[in-house]
Amino acid sequence: MKIMGMDIGDKRIGIALSDKGKKISIPYSIIDNDDRFGSGLAAIIDKENVEKIVIGVPYTLKGELGSQAKKILRFVRDNILAMGMEVVYQDERFTTKVPLNTSVDRKKIKAQKDKFSAALILQSYLDRKASIEKAANE
Repeated sequence: MKIMGMDIGDKRIGIALSDKGKKISIPYSIIDNDDRFGSGLAAIIDKENVEKIVIGVPYTLKGELGSQAKKILRFVRDNILAMGMEVVYQDERFTTKVPLNTSVDRKKIKAQKDKFSAALILQSYLDRKASIEKAANE
C-alpha cells in the first residue's frame, strides 16, 4: 500500500506517491481541478493501491488558516472525504516556491511544479512520521 500526497490548486492538483516502504516521495502526475477530478483521483487510488492521502494546507505565516486553506479544507470535505479515504493534513507553506528555487531547468519544473510540490508535502509527512516512530522506539 502507498501514501498519496496532494497539492490542491484552483486549476491543477499535483499528485505524488510514496514508495511501497513509505519512506520516499515520488512526483507522480498533475490532474485538472475540474468536473472529472473525482474519477481521475479514484483511478489513481485504485491503480496505485493508495491507503492514505496527505493534503497540503497553506497556513499563513502566523500558522493560521487563511482563505486559501479554508477553500482547500472545503474541497477536501466535498470531494475526497466522501471517497472513504483516510486524510492527513500537512503544512505546505513555501512548497510551491522550493522546486522553482532549486531547479537548474526552471522552465521544465515550472510546468510540473504542482507534482513536485505534492512530493515535498508528502516527503515532509513521511519524514515527520519516521521521526515520531524513531523517538517512540528509543
